[in-house]
Amino acid sequence: MLTDNKMLDIANKYINEIGQEINIELEIPNDFIKKSYGNIYDYVAKDSTKHRLAGNGPFLVKNDVGTVIQFGTSDDIEYYIQGYEDGTWEPSSNGVWDPN
Repeated sequence: MLTDNKMLDIANKYINEIGQEINIELEIPNDFIKKSYGNIYDYVAKDSTKHRLAGNGPFLVKNDVGTVIQFGTSDDIEYYIQGYEDGTWEPSSNGVWDPN
């Protein structure tokens, strides 16, 4: 099982890739949601006065192997968490990122 620090490292690696694609420096706020299966993070532009992001939904870093699951943005986070936990929501294939 991955530690919180290792999951945060993976989360930062994930948003750094996104930031390179869109040419905006991103960061993860200090708060996150801790679940038995991993941690859920948000991300924002480091310079929020200069850059406003759209489509920057929360994402899960699974604590078993570090896989990142991108949640959607059309509903609140509780919708995606509940659906993930009860198996009624699954990410699309482009919503899964392997840190390895």
